[in-house]
Amino acid sequence: MDVAALYDEGLGIRGVAEEIGCCYSAARRQLLAAGVKLRESGGRPLEPDPLAEYLAGRYRRGESLRALEAATGYKYGFIRTRVLAAGVELRDQQGRPRKAAR
Repeated sequence: MDVAALYDEGLGIRGVAEEIGCCYSAARRQLLAAGVKLRESGGRPLEPDPLAEYLAGRYRRGESLRALEAATGYKYGFIRTRVLAAGVELRDQQGRPRKAAR
């Protein structure tokens, strides 16, 4: 597989590692060996897509991130990132909007 193409498509180093079946450090070494200029930590911002909107809609209707994880099979962090990309304000464990960091 072309690690550079995977990275250019928007996958992070961990995503590339998962795709090619190796660990993070091995994927990073392969990317550097392929001449890829690594993005700064945090990567590029995600644009909302149909999956993000679908997950966000379910979250807005009251499902928790953990419930979405169990129902969809997607990892918690993936769901959280997609829901945030769709512009959703996350709730705390009691269902209230989270307070902004001071």
